Amino acid sequence: MDGAVTLGERFLTFANPGRALTAPILRLTGIRDEDLQGAPSSREAVALFVDFAFRDGPPCFVGHNVGFDVSFLERAGMSTGSRTLDTAELASIVLPSASSYALQRLAADAAIVPDAAHRALDDAITSALVLGHLARIARELPPDILGEIAALSELIGPSTAQFFREAAATATREAWSGESEHRGGLPRSAPRGIAMDRLPGAARSEGPHVARRSPLSVDSVFAADGPLARSLAGYEDRQEQRELAVAIERTFADGGALVAEAGTGVGKSMAYAVPALASAQMGERVIISTHTLPLQDQLVRKDLPALQAALGSDVSVAVLKGRSNYLCPRRWQILRGAVTNREEARIVCKTLVWRTTTETGDRAELNLMRGEGELWSRISASDESCDQRRCKRMPGVNCYLQRARDAAADAAIVVVNHALLLQDARMHGALLPQAEHVVIDEAHRLEDVATDAFGLELHEPRLRRDLQRVAHSSAVTSALRDPGRAEPAERLRADVDRALERTSEVFDALGALLVPVTGPAEDRMRITAGLRASDDRWLPVELAGERLADAIVGIGFAAERIRNLGGDEDELAELETATGELAAARAAITRGLHDPRPTDIVWIEREADGALALYVAQTHLGRVIRRALVDAHRAVVFTSATLAVAGSFAFALDRFGIAGLADTLAVGSPFDHQRQALLVLPADIQLPGEDRFVPDAARLIEDLARALGGRTLVLFTSHATLRDAASRLGALESEGLAVLTQGIDGSRRALLERFTQGRAVLLGTQSFWEGVDLPGDILRCVVIARLPFSVPDDPLIQGRAERYDDPFVEFQLPQAALRLRQGFGRLIRTKTDYGAVVLLDRRVVTKDYGEVLLESLPDARTEHLPLDGIASRVAAWCDRG
Repeated sequence: MDGAVTLGERFLTFANPGRALTAPILRLTGIRDEDLQGAPSSREAVALFVDFAFRDGPPCFVGHNVGFDVSFLERAGMSTGSRTLDTAELASIVLPSASSYALQRLAADAAIVPDAAHRALDDAITSALVLGHLARIARELPPDILGEIAALSELIGPSTAQFFREAAATATREAWSGESEHRGGLPRSAPRGIAMDRLPGAARSEGPHVARRSPLSVDSVFAADGPLARSLAGYEDRQEQRELAVAIERTFADGGALVAEAGTGVGKSMAYAVPALASAQMGERVIISTHTLPLQDQLVRKDLPALQAALGSDVSVAVLKGRSNYLCPRRWQILRGAVTNREEARIVCKTLVWRTTTETGDRAELNLMRGEGELWSRISASDESCDQRRCKRMPGVNCYLQRARDAAADAAIVVVNHALLLQDARMHGALLPQAEHVVIDEAHRLEDVATDAFGLELHEPRLRRDLQRVAHSSAVTSALRDPGRAEPAERLRADVDRALERTSEVFDALGALLVPVTGPAEDRMRITAGLRASDDRWLPVELAGERLADAIVGIGFAAERIRNLGGDEDELAELETATGELAAARAAITRGLHDPRPTDIVWIEREADGALALYVAQTHLGRVIRRALVDAHRAVVFTSATLAVAGSFAFALDRFGIAGLADTLAVGSPFDHQRQALLVLPADIQLPGEDRFVPDAARLIEDLARALGGRTLVLFTSHATLRDAASRLGALESEGLAVLTQGIDGSRRALLERFTQGRAVLLGTQSFWEGVDLPGDILRCVVIARLPFSVPDDPLIQGRAERYDDPFVEFQLPQAALRLRQGFGRLIRTKTDYGAVVLLDRRVVTKDYGEVLLESLPDARTEHLPLDGIASRVAAWCDRG
């Protein structure tokens, strides 16, 4: 099709399902039960539709997520055959980097304005118009790419293949005639074919670029009449920001470590970016590490470019991520040539389009649909055997990972995430270029990431996959066909079979530990010295572990013999990587089952899918962090909005291993929390765990939602309590207020996107306590259901608590205080925000430790109110704006 859509005859009827409509359907569609009075039954409505749709022969059914519609029609007795065209699937191919594939978002991006959303006829018309939009974009693609997509699309569906064949024909005609215009798709100046395959590798230099100018002065940059004030719209001279920048500048000059807390609104990224640019101009490389992708994007796409433009700076900046974030052209080409199913076809088609424009090969540019993440692992550079030399041997292939590493090696400022920073430390500097200074933003998450980076894990399904990967690797398969190399390959496969048997023995024995003599089975258990010494069930675990470790050693010896006998270099490299994964598994067996270190915490856990895993973590990572970061660089800055507890940095300094070795600084928020934020403490609610707590909490949430028109975020510490509360909020749905529940109503991104549309209450757990930025009128109230203490029977928490004389005061209370501040911080994001935080857990008032928690929060106006008076008071507070 050429992209033109003509709307002809239309069909519309209600269908009476024979039962009352549910609240979500009422909210989604606006249809009421009375609208269905006298309407045909579902089966009768389908019969009427069949008469309409098949009047001129079998049609092609077009819809957004059309499989849902087709399944409904087929359940009602209508056969559609295979003539369907899914605009959601087409969009995922033609627009691989779209932020969302929701119909309304695609329509908005195409400037299509439907009369109404989630009504059948309006959605059908919108789908048709979106189809035309996608056709116009598709014909802007190179004809050879469209031809390949059309061939691959036969695995998706014949109508999809026909769509791309027609687009290819149109693109070819326009290429010959020169008639094509840019219509919102790829610009006609875009490289034809695969862009990155023809780009030369980045030129290497001997070190970071050094600008030839005097170093910047923090005082002059942040001055009221300085370059930032002259260049940045809306710039504010903030004393807190200037104080932080001066402290970082001094740390860079003098060396050492600085732990700096900067409240929300300080603009800490600019505060460390200016000293970083100054150091870079003097030839001193700076690494900036973040925990979250949004902050990384903010630095690279907004803050650093704006700052460089304001200062006239041309310091080179690069982003470097872990290797699994980059597409491997060689592995992609392998999948491209061996597609066997619909899912593989879709991701190859999507990446074919993406590769015409991407310059980075970074996964973050792609919107991967459900199920595509696992396919991405097959085409990413995550495989350690994937290296630049192998890609160079393939004609026309350019390695994205190596380009990123080259750019980082040439850059004066390198932006990374905590995981890569610590992985580099674990690998003794093999991944990142040397740097004089390191800035660690979102430092409150550093210990969590270090726990993963320096821990060990033995996961049953993953171990089985790794064993099968070795047994069926190309190197082993090739060796079996060669009489001169067949013997070690046969030996390796025998060892793999034995290892698979031993894997079952190990995890069966571990699973037996989770079944106590009396009572229900547990989901996790800490493996202590006492258990090893006294529990009769431990000996089978230890013996099975020894046998599994021996089998893995045998696999390693057999693989080494295969490598020594020679063969294809790529195949042997792949085998080496696969056996390296098994070596990591053997280390987990050794540390977890046989020879734990005194500082190890070992536990087993049954995952949500029923699989078992063995974990090994260190009791305290402070010494590791200090050696890996502070001892390895001239200056290190740890910064976050939440580091101090009731004004003390003792907890953070201990976690980073730098007590007595670092300077500290706390700069408050420029926001006026006394004027902007109200903290409400209910005076008459029961304590968490008591009979009336959840019912009363749910009633209050309902009252707040009604009073505020939604605009309420409710934070829980457990999924069970969240689900219990959500089940009691059904009345809101019938009143046109959406109840968005984590784990039920979609992904985190989808929930936040829907919440921003208004008239909604959002219920979330751990991931919503931080990293949620909802400024302005979107959010007016945050309800915190319970104080965020860690689960006391968590093996990791148990093990780490044991190193303290008073675990609650020195460990669990500081953790809870920092998490509570994170939750509170969701409310006030700008100087014009205002609203209320309602903390339902009365222990903050009734327990002695409550004073520490309250002192850790911003200085908001605090009121103790009865439950019945809270909603009206919060509404009155918010109505002041």
